Amino acid sequence: MERLKAYGHLRGFNYVPSSAVNDIAFWRDYDEALVERELTFAQRLGLNSARPFLAYVVYEHDPKSFLARLTHFVRTAHDRGISVMPVVWDSCFDDTRPTISSTENKWIPNPGVQRLGPEFWPAGESYCRDIVQALGPEPGLAMWDIMNEPLITSWVGENVPEREERIRTIWTFVHHFCGVMKDLDSAHPITVGVANAATLAPVVDHVDVLSFHDYRPTRAAIRANIEEGIQVAEASQKPVFISELACLARANPYDVTLELCEEIGIGWYLWELMIGVSRWRDIHGVVYPDGTVRDPSIAAAIRGFYRRRGPDMIPPAVDKEGAGARVLAQAEAWLGTPDAGYAQGLALLETVANLLEAGEHVPMNAPPSAKVLALADSDESPASRAELVRLLVMWSETLAAVKA
Repeated sequence: MERLKAYGHLRGFNYVPSSAVNDIAFWRDYDEALVERELTFAQRLGLNSARPFLAYVVYEHDPKSFLARLTHFVRTAHDRGISVMPVVWDSCFDDTRPTISSTENKWIPNPGVQRLGPEFWPAGESYCRDIVQALGPEPGLAMWDIMNEPLITSWVGENVPEREERIRTIWTFVHHFCGVMKDLDSAHPITVGVANAATLAPVVDHVDVLSFHDYRPTRAAIRANIEEGIQVAEASQKPVFISELACLARANPYDVTLELCEEIGIGWYLWELMIGVSRWRDIHGVVYPDGTVRDPSIAAAIRGFYRRRGPDMIPPAVDKEGAGARVLAQAEAWLGTPDAGYAQGLALLETVANLLEAGEHVPMNAPPSAKVLALADSDESPASRAELVRLLVMWSETLAAVKA
């Protein structure tokens, strides 16, 4: 399907600055220098589109400043070869009422379930008109995501008596603002980022492009979700892409799901670029604020390089040239010499750590080299020496076992 392939180029990312606890804080406390630096990280990774979530209450508080910040974001991204797909509204996850002063480290709905009814629509339409006027002429604008995951909210939970009525309220809101944005901006396509391919049906007739999310736990499940989305796209003759994917806590690894997306030829936005202070920091994110990464395999996968997992893998042989045996002998000698130099012991510890890491023999959620660096930064106290000895004994035993 040629129209599907048109979006296969997307290598995007969801974005909240590393300093923001939520999207209200993102726009309320907007930091131009930080955004410029972090979008440069995305540029270096080869990412080409950003999905930021807007915040109506920030616009409501100060429309002029909000629009200026939004424009700065889009222009900064465009300068780095990155397009932008703003998320206009967001249903996740509950009935929290957004406030401009929010400092909660949680995901906050936009505009909130309290404002879904027709009485809010004129104000919401004015907001849409302003953001279209601000961004419509910008070459960095890719499209509009009208609402994120409309039904992923406890407001329509299974045991809620008004569940069906509330579901209708949400879809009425979504469909209304799909029409509003189409009327305001015929030059840019619109989409609605639904939770999975199975929930595309309510938006098919209201959008130009289909988008859904994938957090499935196995290759087969990921593939089935994508294939279901493609089937809907083919039936409706509309393009499709994935606007959220990858979660360490849902058995949905970045390198696995990105590899499948490349194989199938579908575009994507990973969740998320930064490892900051938000609630997602321990299960999502690629880059730390200083530019280091959580896991180089994620950065490699973004660039199209994937871990080999087949039967023809060639395991690293850390003792092929005798380095393992030599350092173990040296470590034994150092441990047997009470007054041996601290720096020498630290060098032996680092050598063992490097062999274990290079040979993929240790978990990397707490790499041995991190402990070596911490010891190198500490003073040569009895406690530091005791820790050095403990680690050298433990890691030597590990190296001896994998070398055998």
